[in-house]
Amino acid sequence: MLLPSGFAALLSARTVYGYRGKRGVGLAYDYMHSSTRRQLACHAGPVPGLLSQAVAAAYVPVRDAHTEFRGLEHAAQVETHLYDTHTPMNTLQKGAVAVLSAAAAFRNPARADMVAALGETTGVAALQGMLRRMQDSETGRQILQDKPRVTNESVAHAWDMPEGTFGHAYARFMGDRNFLAGDRPPVRFVDDVELAYVAARAREVHDFWHVLFGCHTTVFGELALKAVELVQTGMPMTALSVLGGQFRLKAPARAQLYQDFLPWAVRAGFRSADLMCLYYEKHFEVCHVEDPTPPLRVWHSP
Repeated sequence: MLLPSGFAALLSARTVYGYRGKRGVGLAYDYMHSSTRRQLACHAGPVPGLLSQAVAAAYVPVRDAHTEFRGLEHAAQVETHLYDTHTPMNTLQKGAVAVLSAAAAFRNPARADMVAALGETTGVAALQGMLRRMQDSETGRQILQDKPRVTNESVAHAWDMPEGTFGHAYARFMGDRNFLAGDRPPVRFVDDVELAYVAARAREVHDFWHVLFGCHTTVFGELALKAVELVQTGMPMTALSVLGGQFRLKAPARAQLYQDFLPWAVRAGFRSADLMCLYYEKHFEVCHVEDPTPPLRVWHSP
């Protein structure tokens, strides 16, 4: 089947992932869960197969968070790969990843790898804004200097915090859901070391936001929190998540989202402290209350 030249060019982005023929993909495919591989195998024909393979390429194993962005400033000047997990791409290839990841994320918002790829390929301006705000904040500058990573080891002391503290609430939130702090897709498509760290930081502190704002990990709770993120970060991916995810709700829940939670999210986003300028790891001992009290000043969900 002949393809229009523009669409063929879009599909050519698969070469960055190490495409090995109609039925094969690169190393990214080898890392995928067996269930995901079985799902992709169901696609028949070259065009659906290529689309599936391009989408699948955004799935990679989590790398060592402690070394991903450290000691790479000099390397960034001489190497194509700016950090350990960096995947250099041209504008056309990034556009392909954005389109395909948007389609996959719209179909299944639980695909964190697709949501992450979409955010990285469409959110450069928002990341630059977050970086400027962090540079203008004393705490933000400290975070940029220390480059803390949210890993299982770095937050282990949260399980030792007494009841009623932020650390205890976070540990209970993670434990009840069998979540792992380090179980986040690595940053791959951001072509700047500092912006890549900002993207990683925003991704890794997401669970802290769930705890502070009192948002559940249901579709409803995720949409409410994404609305807060939209106000706070300006990432286009958050707007798409809200617009697309609402259709996964039943009519009564969707009405409640619009009547109660989206207005709350706008107020909370504007009135809360800058979420990117909070050193969460240093405040595990703070009493976790539902009032907007410093230093973790947020507005709890209704």
